Amino acid sequence: MGGGWTVIQKRISDAVSFDRDWQTYGEGFGSPDGNLWIGNEMIHELTKDKKTSLYISITTDGLPLYVLYEEFYVANAENKYKLFLRGSVEGTLGDKMLYLDQVESGYILSGMSFSTSDADNDLWQNGHCAVVHKGGWWYNNCHYAFLNGPWASATWDNPWKDKIENGADVTETKMMIKRA
Repeated sequence: MGGGWTVIQKRISDAVSFDRDWQTYGEGFGSPDGNLWIGNEMIHELTKDKKTSLYISITTDGLPLYVLYEEFYVANAENKYKLFLRGSVEGTLGDKMLYLDQVESGYILSGMSFSTSDADNDLWQNGHCAVVHKGGWWYNNCHYAFLNGPWASATWDNPWKDKIENGADVTETKMMIKRA
């Protein structure tokens, strides 16, 4: 995979809750040697030139699975930290964020604003995804990919649809970015 990657999200235990408010997700929380969300403002600053790749890995049963998105960036707070993905997608996890091979637009996360328990920016008409799923994320009509659910719990629904449908099976998640 080579060097030069910056970790923006990492989960290895239940020591840090990812069910946080808007301000906390904006500023970031956790620590680099444990569980971490680097902060939406920092993610925006690191990706605003739009020449950044996103690597996501999820480990389950000792097996790391991954997906690499060619282009990734996040808008500023004024634009609700909207997520953008473009370009090619490769890896063993399969694409559940950009959804290049699907027509189920209710689950495409590219173009979605970030939501937290106190900031409902999803498109779900029947509720509030961040409250129901107990974690901040870029939700559409909720998700088929969601790395910030209740750690190692069966209530963490669909960390990565079709590959990992139960959060109790997850032993590590990581999101990393690299400038092109």
